[in-house]
Formats: sequence, C-alpha cells, structure tokens
Amino acid sequence: MDVMRIVSGFTREIVSMLIQRLIRKKLGYDIDIQLNKFEATVVNGKTHIKLDLDAELEKDELMKILKSIG
Repeated sequence: MDVMRIVSGFTREIVSMLIQRLIRKKLGYDIDIQLNKFEATVVNGKTHIKLDLDAELEKDELMKILKSIG
C-alpha cells in the first residue's frame, strides 16, 4: 500500500494556485481554491483520493457554471 499526503502549508498553497490556474485556463472560471487536505492511497493497483478543499467564487461565476451545465 502506497500513501501520499500533502500536509505542509507551503505545498498546499502551491497546489491550490496550480488548480486555480488550470481551471481558469481550461474552463474560464475564476474560482479561489484553498486546498486543506489531500491524501492518495494505492492498494492493489487501485487509487483512492481524498480531498478537502474550499472554493470561493462570485455569484456571476456560479451562474456561468450552472448555465454551461444546462
């Protein structure tokens, strides 16, 4: 069993910024993301990912997301 945890504040902040940039670039949504906890475990070739994050966005951004869904 392999386990990867991202717990340091510095690393979580870097990953949060990368996720924000990826969402903005690929989807066009301006969302502030705060990664609180990330844990990935691999058992017998299957990966289980556990995320705890907060996202903050303007009402207009939420409406844009909901309209794009349908």
